[in-house]
Amino acid sequence: MQVIIAVDIGNSSITIGYFTADGLLVQKNNTHPQKSAAEYRRIADKFLLWNHIEKKQFGVIISSVVSGFSAILEETFRQLAPREEVTIITASHKMDSGLRFDVKNPGALGTDRIANAVAAFARHKSPVAVVDFGTATTVTVVDRQASFAGGAIMPGIGLMNEVLEKGTSKLAKVTPEPPVSALGKDTSGSILAGLFYGTAGAVERILSEIERERDEHFFVVITGGYGPMVERFIKRPHEINPSLTLEGLKILYEKNRPS
Repeated sequence: MQVIIAVDIGNSSITIGYFTADGLLVQKNNTHPQKSAAEYRRIADKFLLWNHIEKKQFGVIISSVVSGFSAILEETFRQLAPREEVTIITASHKMDSGLRFDVKNPGALGTDRIANAVAAFARHKSPVAVVDFGTATTVTVVDRQASFAGGAIMPGIGLMNEVLEKGTSKLAKVTPEPPVSALGKDTSGSILAGLFYGTAGAVERILSEIERERDEHFFVVITGGYGPMVERFIKRPHEINPSLTLEGLKILYEKNRPS
């Protein structure tokens, strides 16, 4: 079986998924500071060695929402895979994805949002809303016609935490962790309540308004770095899938690989 390597370059972290015959193995690195291709290669080689992944046949797909990283990661993995087996996503809305795009400018969509939508709809085959709790909190909706119908974007928990510190004179940045109560009893508790209950409440309201406007119910799939901490505050039925973006990239690779 060919090992498929899916590389998701995000604002905060570079997540690399190795899809092997035994399942998915995930490696994470901080996005910044940027490393050289040789440094990334050493990191990848060490991971392959530790996890007993043989260097036989690899297919690679790379997605980035950060400028200047795709070429470096492409150089990193070119030595592992034949040239025709490396896919760099530049216009994912034009790829075979199984979805249609009912938005004004599909070319402006983040490749991570498209990958999330592809994986969620492929799994459920019904209307689905992906909530990605990452650097930004995004809501992405796929309707019953398999159309990427749009969504919403707001600052993520980490960004809001930083803005409170930078924009005020007395509010310090807190360690992001689920609050014990919606009623904060001190400053840090109040900030945590605002971050978590506020984010979850905003997402719930956005989803309710979308469903009202479209007269359609959407099952919720949660992903993103803050997903495991926030999902307990989401009241509507949902599932959590930390590897959703990687699964979507794998599907895109398989649908668009050279024949």
